[in-house]
Amino acid sequence: MDKRKGAAFVILLCVSILISGCWDRRELHERNFVLAVAIDTAEDGKSGTKPEKASKVKSTETFVQPHGTKRYRLSLQILKLGGDEKAKSKTYVISNTGESIFEMVRDMLGQSGKSLWFEHIQMIILSEAVVKEAGLGELLDFFRRDSEMRSRIKLYVTSGNARAFVEHTPPSKQAGGLYLSEIIRMHTRNIHMAGARTDLGFVSQFLDNKIDIMLPRIEMAGKVVKVGGSAIFKKEKFVGYADEYAVAGRKFVAGTEKSAIVTVPCPNHPDHQVAFELYRHDTRLRPHLDGDRIYFTLDITMYGNVGELQGDVEDDDTMDSQYIRKLEVAFANEIEQTVRYSENVFQKQLRVDSVNVFASKLRAYEPETWEKVKDQWDEVYPEISLVMSVNVSIRNIGSHK
Repeated sequence: MDKRKGAAFVILLCVSILISGCWDRRELHERNFVLAVAIDTAEDGKSGTKPEKASKVKSTETFVQPHGTKRYRLSLQILKLGGDEKAKSKTYVISNTGESIFEMVRDMLGQSGKSLWFEHIQMIILSEAVVKEAGLGELLDFFRRDSEMRSRIKLYVTSGNARAFVEHTPPSKQAGGLYLSEIIRMHTRNIHMAGARTDLGFVSQFLDNKIDIMLPRIEMAGKVVKVGGSAIFKKEKFVGYADEYAVAGRKFVAGTEKSAIVTVPCPNHPDHQVAFELYRHDTRLRPHLDGDRIYFTLDITMYGNVGELQGDVEDDDTMDSQYIRKLEVAFANEIEQTVRYSENVFQKQLRVDSVNVFASKLRAYEPETWEKVKDQWDEVYPEISLVMSVNVSIRNIGSHK
């Protein structure tokens, strides 16, 4: 009897496994996967369109919410499933105008015919016009609340039309959202790109804690996309841009670069350039007190190689130790100038301690002082002085003599 019960149990178990299915199963062809999002103001969202196509876009691709106002234009880049492998683009774009991001998304079901899935979204691009009109908190609230959104979503700001980027077809022919999100992953090897702590997850934390924010800037010239420099936000309000040189200096201060190229004129042949490749660094930013005065010291030690030396082979003096020392001093001076320039941009011009680089150090090492000044930090930070020491050590000259 026990054997029969055991056999019956095994049979029932096997049948259950074979006939059971996922309770929330959805086939791929029943979904529209959103890869990228662009948010413009309602009018600027079509500014990149050619004049002869403007009326067509307005009448066939965008719609006004029945009870909304034309404040924002939301554009979604959607992945094409199946189809011709040789097709020019693997994505297509739908857009809508209105005031509520969530309502615009739901209203787009009238265009897509399938559910919109945001689980694989790669990036959100915001135009300068829209971040000037509304703060980051308002624009990103829907994406921060929805459970489908991933914290790794990349954020960009552009001075022009954000929609142009989700319509862009990369030279590699891969899906545009994937291509653009991969660019910012190179920020550790490109000193001019602001990429550290710029994902949606980090930005959400900064917004909750009222921390100044730095987002990567993306621009398009013709059909060429370039990421460099950064858009600066005081709390959640846009205050301006920091150029690529300023971003490089900020990364030297924060110690977030893993690799960098620094170029200077050759000490012995000023009409030629020498390039230093950083591969390791030791950066220490520390606060100090002198009575009521707060100042910081920055000690940077960098190790790297001579990656390029322009000029004739006969002009290669890299076997001379005195020449190597001249190069090390020249590279150190260039790095110090970059940091000085950067701090002038952030402290004096923008008056923003981006991602709390200095505030976090003061809070960690001088907590009592931080408690006294934290409510006035926006006024205190621009007056803080920075004492700097930079040393460069060249470990490999890569000589090809």
